[in-house]
This record gives sequence, structure tokens and C-alpha cells, in this order.
Amino acid sequence: MKKRRFTKCSVCGVSVKMDNLAEHLRRVHDKTIDGGAIRDRAKADPCEEALEKGMKLMASERFKRAISVLKTIPDECPDIDSAYTLIGISYIQLNCLEDAITYLEKAVKADPGCPAHWYNLGAAYISKGYVAKARECANKALALNPDEEVKEKAENLLNGIKELLDLELANKPDINPETYLKLEERFRRGVEFMENEDWDAAMEEFKYVTSIDKNSAKAYGNLGVIFLLKGEIEEAEKHLKK
Repeated sequence: MKKRRFTKCSVCGVSVKMDNLAEHLRRVHDKTIDGGAIRDRAKADPCEEALEKGMKLMASERFKRAISVLKTIPDECPDIDSAYTLIGISYIQLNCLEDAITYLEKAVKADPGCPAHWYNLGAAYISKGYVAKARECANKALALNPDEEVKEKAENLLNGIKELLDLELANKPDINPETYLKLEERFRRGVEFMENEDWDAAMEEFKYVTSIDKNSAKAYGNLGVIFLLKGEIEEAEKHLKK
């Protein structure tokens, strides 16, 4: 078996050459460890070279080019989860959240035991407004006994979610946080159905939301839009007024 010369960065979850870990921590996370950073390019294989090149391009904020380079790494590469993570982070920098989530999900699937991968995915989810999924990822990161920095980030994410829920539920005394998160997931599914022009499936999700949350303006609004697109003007007007 080929001996791996990469190690996982405990902060971001990216695989880094063992002799380059000190430099990675210093440049990317402003941290230091004992020992120097000695490069050994003669032994680098194409996967390692592509990862290093991708990280350098990201450091110089050439994110599109970094994505192109990192996507050349084959799925069978032992450190493919690191490539997925770097691609996902690059997409976040380009404000392409859907693409970012796609690759951060791949990173989690490739190495589900890495706490940083779960935190990165949770942070992307919350940026997209997927509160329930973000909370699930933060809890999984904490369950994997992360280092202090990832632990702090995951806890901060959970605290932020709690504050968000408290704010959202301030005028909804009959709805508890768990119910709200379930409704949020149904609403997000409805939005996805709308994007795919599956109007009937979308209506089912939004109607479920309004059956529990009588004051969900956004669900009533989307129902109104769907009825308008279906040519049912009176129904559209009724829901938009709600």
C-alpha cells in the first residue's frame, strides 16, 4: 500500500502534506506548531501537486482557476475530500452557494469522520437559509470531538441558530422550535419544487406549512404566486391577501 504523506488540518479539514502543515496553519489560520516546513516536490504525485496548486490559487483569490485545477483530481484520490472542500470554499467566495453545498456534501460523504467537514457544510447551509440542516451539521461536528477551534465555531453556529429561532418564534407562541424547523424544511422543499415548475408538489408543501403556521406570510405568498401562474386569479388574490 502506498504510504500517504498528507495529514488532515484539524481546523478546516483539508489534507495538507505533513511537511507543509506548519506553513498551512501559519498562512491560512494564523497558527503555529513546533517544527519547520520542508518541501519535497520530487516525490509529489499529480493529486498532491493539484491540491497544492489549488490552495495557492485560492490564497491569491483566483477562485475560478482554483476550481478548474481542483476538479482535475480524480475521485479515487485518497484525499479527494480535501479537493471537494477546497472547491466548496472557492464557490462560497464566488457567492455560488448551491455549488458550494454540492461539493461540501461530497466532502462529508467522502470522509464523514472529519468534524471540520461537517462544520463547513453547516456554515454553507445557514448562508443559504437551511436552518434545520445547519443545526444538524453543527451537532454532528461536535459529536466527533473536534479540536478547540472547530468546537468553538460549531457552538457559535448553534448559538446563532438559537437566537434566530427565538426571533422567529417571538410572535408564534403556539409553535415550538422543533416544529418550526420541520416547517422550514417543508417550505424549502416547496421552493425547490417551484424552481422545477412542479406546481402541485410545491402547493402541497406550502399548504402543509400554512395548516400549522397560520401566519406564514411567505408560504401564503408562494401559494398566491402558484395560483397566479395556474391562472386561478381568485385563489391567487385570496392567498396573497393572507
